[in-house]
Amino acid sequence: MNCHMPRLNEGLQDVVRTHAIFSPTKRNMIENNQPNACNQCHTDEPIDWTIDHLKKWYGASFNQFTVAKNYPQQSSPATINWLKSDKEFVRQIAADALTRTNSSWAMPELVNMLDDPFRTNRQFTRIGLERMTGVKLSDFGYRFYMTTKERKEPLERIREKLIPAKTTAQADGSRAE
Repeated sequence: MNCHMPRLNEGLQDVVRTHAIFSPTKRNMIENNQPNACNQCHTDEPIDWTIDHLKKWYGASFNQFTVAKNYPQQSSPATINWLKSDKEFVRQIAADALTRTNSSWAMPELVNMLDDPFRTNRQFTRIGLERMTGVKLSDFGYRFYMTTKERKEPLERIREKLIPAKTTAQADGSRAE
Protein backbone atom coordinates (compact mmCIF):
# COMPACT_ATOMS: atom_id res chain seq x y z
CA MET A 1 0.00 0.00 0.00
CA ASN A 2 2.81 2.44 0.79
CA CYS A 3 4.05 2.35 -2.81
CA HIS A 4 0.71 3.02 -4.49
CA MET A 5 -1.25 4.88 -1.78
CA PRO A 6 1.35 6.96 0.11
CA ARG A 7 0.55 9.28 2.99
CA LEU A 8 -0.01 12.62 1.25
CA ASN A 9 -3.20 14.05 2.77
CA GLU A 10 -3.59 16.10 5.90
CA GLY A 11 -6.01 14.53 8.34
CA LEU A 12 -7.22 16.03 11.61
CA GLN A 13 -4.02 15.26 13.53
CA ASP A 14 -2.06 13.04 11.18
CA VAL A 15 -0.93 12.70 7.60
CA VAL A 16 -3.09 10.00 6.03
CA ARG A 17 -3.06 7.91 2.87
CA THR A 18 -4.28 9.30 -0.39
CA HIS A 19 -7.16 7.31 -1.83
CA ALA A 20 -5.87 7.83 -5.34
CA ILE A 21 -3.93 4.84 -6.56
CA PHE A 22 -0.97 5.67 -8.78
CA SER A 23 2.42 4.46 -9.84
CA PRO A 24 5.47 5.42 -7.76
CA THR A 25 7.10 6.45 -11.05
CA LYS A 26 4.88 9.55 -11.30
CA ARG A 27 7.21 11.95 -13.10
CA ASN A 28 6.13 15.26 -11.55
CA MET A 29 6.58 13.96 -7.99
CA ILE A 30 10.06 12.60 -8.64
CA GLU A 31 11.36 15.50 -10.71
CA ASN A 32 9.89 18.38 -8.72
CA ASN A 33 11.11 17.66 -5.18
CA GLN A 34 7.71 16.54 -3.99
CA PRO A 35 7.04 13.70 -1.58
CA ASN A 36 7.21 10.34 -3.31
CA ALA A 37 6.29 6.92 -2.02
CA CYS A 38 9.83 5.51 -2.13
CA ASN A 39 11.46 8.15 0.04
CA GLN A 40 8.60 8.21 2.52
CA CYS A 41 9.81 4.78 3.64
CA HIS A 42 13.48 5.04 2.69
CA THR A 43 13.90 8.40 4.40
CA ASP A 44 17.70 8.31 4.46
CA GLU A 45 18.11 7.83 0.70
CA PRO A 46 18.76 10.61 -1.85
CA ILE A 47 16.61 11.12 -4.93
CA ASP A 48 19.31 9.56 -7.12
CA TRP A 49 18.87 6.27 -5.22
CA THR A 50 15.12 6.45 -5.88
CA ILE A 51 15.58 7.25 -9.56
CA ASP A 52 18.06 4.39 -9.96
CA HIS A 53 15.64 1.89 -8.40
CA LEU A 54 12.68 3.14 -10.43
CA LYS A 55 14.75 2.76 -13.60
CA LYS A 56 15.75 -0.82 -12.68
CA TRP A 57 12.31 -1.94 -11.51
CA TYR A 58 10.01 -0.09 -13.93
CA GLY A 59 12.24 1.18 -16.75
CA ALA A 60 11.26 4.72 -15.74
CA SER A 61 13.27 7.69 -16.92
CA PHE A 62 13.40 11.21 -15.57
CA ASN A 63 14.71 14.57 -16.74
CA GLN A 64 18.03 14.90 -14.88
CA PHE A 65 18.20 18.65 -15.56
CA THR A 66 14.84 19.15 -13.84
CA VAL A 67 15.85 16.89 -10.94
CA ALA A 68 19.15 18.77 -10.46
CA LYS A 69 17.34 22.11 -10.57
CA ASN A 70 14.70 21.10 -8.02
CA TYR A 71 16.88 19.25 -5.50
CA PRO A 72 19.30 21.83 -4.09
CA GLN A 73 21.17 19.10 -2.22
CA GLN A 74 20.74 16.17 -4.57
CA SER A 75 23.10 13.89 -2.63
CA SER A 76 21.26 14.50 0.67
CA PRO A 77 18.27 12.42 1.68
CA ALA A 78 15.22 13.45 -0.35
CA THR A 79 13.30 14.00 2.89
CA ILE A 80 15.79 16.68 3.95
CA ASN A 81 15.24 18.43 0.62
CA TRP A 82 11.50 18.26 1.30
CA LEU A 83 11.98 19.88 4.72
CA LYS A 84 13.55 22.87 2.93
CA SER A 85 10.67 23.27 0.48
CA ASP A 86 8.83 26.57 0.23
CA LYS A 87 5.59 24.55 0.17
CA GLU A 88 4.24 23.92 3.66
CA PHE A 89 2.49 20.66 2.69
CA VAL A 90 5.80 19.21 1.45
CA ARG A 91 7.51 20.06 4.74
CA GLN A 92 4.61 18.52 6.66
CA ILE A 93 4.79 15.22 4.75
CA ALA A 94 8.57 15.14 5.22
CA ALA A 95 8.29 15.57 8.98
CA ASP A 96 5.60 12.90 9.10
CA ALA A 97 7.69 10.43 7.07
CA LEU A 98 10.76 11.04 9.22
CA THR A 99 8.94 10.62 12.54
CA ARG A 100 6.84 7.68 11.32
CA THR A 101 10.03 5.79 10.36
CA ASN A 102 11.81 6.79 13.60
CA SER A 103 14.57 8.55 11.64
CA SER A 104 16.53 9.69 14.68
CA TRP A 105 19.45 10.66 12.39
CA ALA A 106 17.26 13.62 11.28
CA MET A 107 16.58 14.86 14.82
CA PRO A 108 18.21 18.31 14.35
CA GLU A 109 16.03 19.00 11.30
CA LEU A 110 12.91 17.62 13.00
CA VAL A 111 13.43 19.84 16.05
CA ASN A 112 13.83 22.78 13.66
CA MET A 113 10.40 21.91 12.23
CA LEU A 114 8.95 22.73 15.66
CA ASP A 115 9.74 26.34 14.65
CA ASP A 116 8.22 26.09 11.15
CA PRO A 117 6.31 29.23 10.09
CA PHE A 118 3.19 27.13 9.39
CA ARG A 119 1.36 26.31 12.65
CA THR A 120 -0.09 23.00 11.46
CA ASN A 121 3.40 21.79 10.54
CA ARG A 122 4.54 22.54 14.09
CA GLN A 123 1.54 20.66 15.48
CA PHE A 124 2.05 17.57 13.29
CA THR A 125 5.80 17.56 13.97
CA ARG A 126 5.14 17.76 17.72
CA ILE A 127 2.76 14.80 17.51
CA GLY A 128 5.26 12.79 15.45
CA LEU A 129 8.24 13.61 17.68
CA GLU A 130 6.31 12.73 20.83
CA ARG A 131 5.26 9.41 19.26
CA MET A 132 8.82 8.75 18.06
CA THR A 133 10.70 9.69 21.24
CA GLY A 134 8.17 9.13 24.02
CA VAL A 135 9.00 12.64 25.24
CA LYS A 136 6.15 15.06 25.98
CA LEU A 137 7.29 18.41 24.53
CA SER A 138 4.92 20.39 26.73
CA ASP A 139 7.15 19.32 29.63
CA PHE A 140 9.72 21.72 28.14
CA GLY A 141 7.17 24.52 27.91
CA TYR A 142 6.62 24.03 24.17
CA ARG A 143 3.25 24.64 22.56
CA PHE A 144 2.93 24.58 18.77
CA TYR A 145 0.74 27.71 18.80
CA MET A 146 3.30 29.92 20.59
CA THR A 147 4.86 32.90 18.86
CA THR A 148 8.38 32.65 17.45
CA LYS A 149 9.74 34.52 20.46
CA GLU A 150 7.82 32.33 22.95
CA ARG A 151 9.11 29.14 21.29
CA LYS A 152 12.79 30.13 21.53
CA GLU A 153 13.57 28.95 25.10
CA PRO A 154 11.49 25.74 24.99
CA LEU A 155 13.18 24.81 21.70
CA GLU A 156 16.61 25.29 23.26
CA ARG A 157 15.64 22.90 26.08
CA ILE A 158 14.22 20.40 23.57
CA ARG A 159 17.44 20.54 21.52
CA GLU A 160 19.49 19.85 24.66
CA LYS A 161 17.33 16.81 25.44
CA LEU A 162 16.80 15.29 21.99
CA ILE A 163 19.95 16.15 20.03
CA PRO A 164 23.25 14.57 21.09
CA ALA A 165 25.97 17.12 21.97
CA LYS A 166 28.22 15.90 19.14
CA THR A 167 25.48 16.52 16.56
CA THR A 168 24.65 19.94 18.02
CA ALA A 169 28.30 20.97 17.99
CA GLN A 170 28.71 19.81 14.40
CA ALA A 171 25.61 21.75 13.35
CA ASP A 172 26.97 24.89 15.06
CA GLY A 173 30.39 24.37 13.48
CA SER A 174 32.00 24.10 16.91
CA ARG A 175 33.72 21.17 18.54
CA ALA A 176 32.06 18.90 21.09
CA GLU A 177 33.97 18.65 24.36
